[in-house]
Amino acid sequence: MKVPKGLAEVAKAITSSKSGVMGLLILLVIVGISFFALIFIPSDVVSKWNDPLFWQKNPKVVAPEWSLFINQKNEPRTIHVLPEEFNKYEFFVELSGIKYITLEKRVNYNYDTFPSELFTSINTTFSNYKPLVIIKMIRPDGAEVLLYKNILTNNGVNDFYISTDQEIRQNVYTFLDNLGVNRTNVAYPEVCLFAVNDENMLDFNKASVLKGIYEIKIEILATDESDTADGEFIIHGQIYGLAGTDSKRRDLFIGLVWGAPVALAFGLSAAIVTSFIQAFFGAISAWYGGFVDEVVQRITDVSMMLPFFATLIMISILYEVTITTLLIVVITLTLFGGITKTARSVTFQIKSEQYIEAAISYGASKSRILFLYIMPRLLPYILANIVLNVPFYIFLEAALSVLGLGDPRVPTWGKIISDAFSGDAPLHGYWWWILLPAFLIILTASAFALIGYSLDKYVNPRLREQ
Repeated sequence: MKVPKGLAEVAKAITSSKSGVMGLLILLVIVGISFFALIFIPSDVVSKWNDPLFWQKNPKVVAPEWSLFINQKNEPRTIHVLPEEFNKYEFFVELSGIKYITLEKRVNYNYDTFPSELFTSINTTFSNYKPLVIIKMIRPDGAEVLLYKNILTNNGVNDFYISTDQEIRQNVYTFLDNLGVNRTNVAYPEVCLFAVNDENMLDFNKASVLKGIYEIKIEILATDESDTADGEFIIHGQIYGLAGTDSKRRDLFIGLVWGAPVALAFGLSAAIVTSFIQAFFGAISAWYGGFVDEVVQRITDVSMMLPFFATLIMISILYEVTITTLLIVVITLTLFGGITKTARSVTFQIKSEQYIEAAISYGASKSRILFLYIMPRLLPYILANIVLNVPFYIFLEAALSVLGLGDPRVPTWGKIISDAFSGDAPLHGYWWWILLPAFLIILTASAFALIGYSLDKYVNPRLREQ
């Protein structure tokens, strides 16, 4: 099939313009990100975007790792000790009927700032009696801290949030009292356990980090030889991944990357469908004229006068929308618009050209002329409007999501910004939570705007003369 001349001229207009080439390069980057998301990010990760348990092992609201180059500090990365990384010792004493299980691991903490949180998980399998669990930490200065000592209640996974658990906090207070530390301030385990023993030990802003080897020791006392146990210990850092995390511990990189195909699919689908339909109605209006022209133009006038954004907000409030239903509603509300008027005007000019009169003279039907002669001539204008309308629809979805009216199940750039404002990101200075999705929205819109500018010079001959 031969490419219409109009399409070839449109491609030449884009590639011969610096703005068009720049826009294409940016668009290729966004498309590359989209393919990366679809190929390398499992769909089950995206489906669990709103499942807090899935993300609980990530640090909470921390900056991306490349922020190290900004603050010039050796911020701690997350130290995740997996069950297979522990040195495990177990033996059963038949005389006493007790099975001893010991899990030990040494970690080197050599960072300039304190961890954000501490977390441990113990997975046990016991038959008759519940085991006794003892969790200890031995600091580089030789001080031993008893974090937890109690009977486990669950057969299976037992999680301990060391930074917030009240029983563990009380044990940390006992440790500080034994050191003779005056507890006038609130003691945070993630600070005082890693701080140099001095008068500033409890002050996050003044305390010094005690660098060196920390030993994690978990002891389990069970009553049956078949009882087993494994442990997991996490020292959450102050930085994480390429995009940081949010208040629900979600890896924002996954949300940002997955937001690219969603934004492109939504923007392109809405722009392509509405541009072609509006142009088709405009061509019908001018080609058939009379009553058809009158009806199409009056519907277009009414459609353009309706408050589109307000109507969309009202529908989103009254009905629960998904990204698909939102797209359908947007297309339905924009079946008639400005492109209809433009296509009608251009079609009037095309009607007077000689090849149209020749087609009429050899008996071509009106529908044949419409689809084979008029619509191909409208393609450059349709393509230009598609490119120019894509940013509008991307911003539209983002705006609705920021207002809390988007699809809550899909990680989109607008939804990430909405969550950032809900989590008081501007108040606490979580800049990555807002700036990264906003940058991607602007970058994508800029790509289409640059391409649209190069096409605008082709569609508007007056711009060529300037």
